[in-house]
Amino acid sequence: MHQHRHAFRMASGIAITACATFPTTASAGDLVEHWMETSQEEVLAYWTNERLAAVPDKGDAPIKPPGQDPLQTDGDPWRGTGPHPVGVGRLFLTRPDGKDASCTATVVDSLGGDILVTAWHCLAQLDEQGAVHWSQHLLFAPYFENGTAPLGRYPIRRIVAPQASISGALDTSFLQTHTGASGEGPARHAGSQAIRFDERPAAGPRVTFGYPVSANGIGLIPPTPWYEFGNPEYTGQQLAYCATARVELSACRPFGSEKILQWGLACVQGPGSSGGPVLEDFDFDSGHGVVVGVNSMGVVNDGRAHLCSAETEALAERAYRYIQQQTP
Repeated sequence: MHQHRHAFRMASGIAITACATFPTTASAGDLVEHWMETSQEEVLAYWTNERLAAVPDKGDAPIKPPGQDPLQTDGDPWRGTGPHPVGVGRLFLTRPDGKDASCTATVVDSLGGDILVTAWHCLAQLDEQGAVHWSQHLLFAPYFENGTAPLGRYPIRRIVAPQASISGALDTSFLQTHTGASGEGPARHAGSQAIRFDERPAAGPRVTFGYPVSANGIGLIPPTPWYEFGNPEYTGQQLAYCATARVELSACRPFGSEKILQWGLACVQGPGSSGGPVLEDFDFDSGHGVVVGVNSMGVVNDGRAHLCSAETEALAERAYRYIQQQTP
């Protein structure tokens, strides 16, 4: 089995803040907590309509043909398939190198209606000395499509993640938003997905969503070199999804390693889909399911692109419960 890891990732006790002076980062035990450096007003001013509508230049990239089975697809537009999956949106950010980028995030059930789940590697990078450098200007746009954020724009207030995420051992993180213009969290308008922390990571069937800005189309258009597609759902402007009816997922190993890090399914979603929800028990008619992981890593199994998920395991559950505690 030939496998290769692709650049979906940008890199890669309780954490307690002792005072209310922000920004601040604290870590102790098995969690890390970070308060964002930019104010809510700065983030909203930064993400202009022009920035939200920006699309990558795909040149003459081919168009991926539509799949035939919505329950077994390696990457199709969600538009026209069913109602928008509850709570799913695009997460805009500025990377530590100063470049604008995006990932995907999902509102999950919480007391305040302001908690999102996404991938750690969207939020920070390590330098050669092991120091953490944080992404800035984080903005969540639920139900984002074609440059519009119909359910509001929500700057991110803080991040809580397992400490093991820093080393790359884990990749699930939680965000808390500021309230929107109505004074409420995104769940009030976008709804929220249930989340579970006790599922087998290799179990299917599953559905996964994302806002990829590019594709990972290895194995679909022989012979390669075409990895990219020109479809709107691979520009970040529309939602894409993959699904598998298999009850056992594919093992994901980094290139050159025999160690299984994650499990995944055949899927051509590339960068930008990171952090998107991996759902079980998904109802195509209501848009509801149960989050059991987030899009994390791309590999090639047997000559075909796969998208792998970071599971919601015990340390992720601790982060999820901690971020809902009362904050200053």
